[in-house]
Amino acid sequence: MATEVILPMLGETMNEGTIVSWSKNEGEAVKPGDVLYSVESDKATLEVEATTPGFLRKILAPAGSTVAVLSVVAYITATPDEVVSAPAAQVATAPRAAGAAPRSSEAAVPAGAPASPAPLPSGRVVASPRARKAARERGLDLARLAGSGPGGRIVERDLEQATLLPRLTPLAERLAGDLRVDLARLQGSGPGGRVTRRDVEAAARRPAPPVAAPGTLTLLSRTQRIMAERMAASFNSAPHFYLHAEVNARRLLAMRQELLPMLEADFDLRLTISDLLVLICARALAQHPQAMAQYTPEGLRAASSVNIGLAADTPGGLVVPVIHGADRLPLPDLVRTRTELIERARAGKSLPQDFDGGVFTLSNLGAFRVDEFDAILNPPQAAILAVGRIAERAWADNGQLALVPTMKLSLSVDHRVLDGASAARFLDSIVALVEAPAQVLV
Repeated sequence: MATEVILPMLGETMNEGTIVSWSKNEGEAVKPGDVLYSVESDKATLEVEATTPGFLRKILAPAGSTVAVLSVVAYITATPDEVVSAPAAQVATAPRAAGAAPRSSEAAVPAGAPASPAPLPSGRVVASPRARKAARERGLDLARLAGSGPGGRIVERDLEQATLLPRLTPLAERLAGDLRVDLARLQGSGPGGRVTRRDVEAAARRPAPPVAAPGTLTLLSRTQRIMAERMAASFNSAPHFYLHAEVNARRLLAMRQELLPMLEADFDLRLTISDLLVLICARALAQHPQAMAQYTPEGLRAASSVNIGLAADTPGGLVVPVIHGADRLPLPDLVRTRTELIERARAGKSLPQDFDGGVFTLSNLGAFRVDEFDAILNPPQAAILAVGRIAERAWADNGQLALVPTMKLSLSVDHRVLDGASAARFLDSIVALVEAPAQVLV
């Protein structure tokens, strides 16, 4: 008997998805856990796995198809020659009845659609889990490889053709991840050509190479298009106003320097300023729950948990994974959660729940030469905190002018939810915690 492979609902707001590539060809054997295909939702590109053993007998939605959630996209059969009666014409757009939804995918396309996957879009790296793991262990850059697997997927045998990246010091490797520096661009100035922290910082300051020639039209991915539409709708519908504050970050820096070696030694975790800011925002939100409310025509809907989104730059564009229950997480758990969320997002392996339920967003451009900026609200949230870099600036300290590491904050607010005074009290709580961050560890 044939088993339907359906397009799952990978988020609360997802109505349709685009099949990026198939990892299996028609007729191939599959087992539970095998990646069948990649789908681009409204938030990220995710891999869909098989939940039943058998043979991928018929693909109804080839790569590039956009289909409704819970539509049939393929069939898995018990034998390789089992006859499957599939729709002969239109792609199915109507959702299936409730209750029919494992972890696979759904949509129908015209009969006779190509059985083999279409080539992957330019710039997208899709690799098997084993290939990704092996690449990390051997220091290989997957972006340099041409995949020989189905749909251009990178598999283990392709790693033999790769070129080793320059050797990095452990600090330089961690810093490259924090600053989102492409390892392939690095040239080492240390002994034996080893890449040092100074090399990574210099690469972060250099402009990225152009992605297209002047006049070339670059099509937006589904994720980028939906993000653009949501930001435009947010900016046009929500009455934004902005509050700014400059804060003494000396104790925040000192706290990170004190905790950094402890978390690395005890938990093998890399503590960032963003981690501490998430913890600070979580404490402040718990004190000002209205800042987490969402506007509806009927009234303000209160949040049930302090779920903080962290804006992240990925090869596929801006995404906002969510740290759930951030106010209840001990610092090591918060750092571990943030690390896993960002790594999955940048590898294109996010889970549906990674993006759901956010009530507040933090956007930190401190890794770049950005002093201050105003962010657009992430709908339906009522507030977002924009953070600039920490730099030494003139500061009146105990009646004396001195150079002090300061950080500029900008709070964007939906005036339908918070008025000026309420938002100011919320921002004041954030400032107070930044200046005395030890409180958040109590």
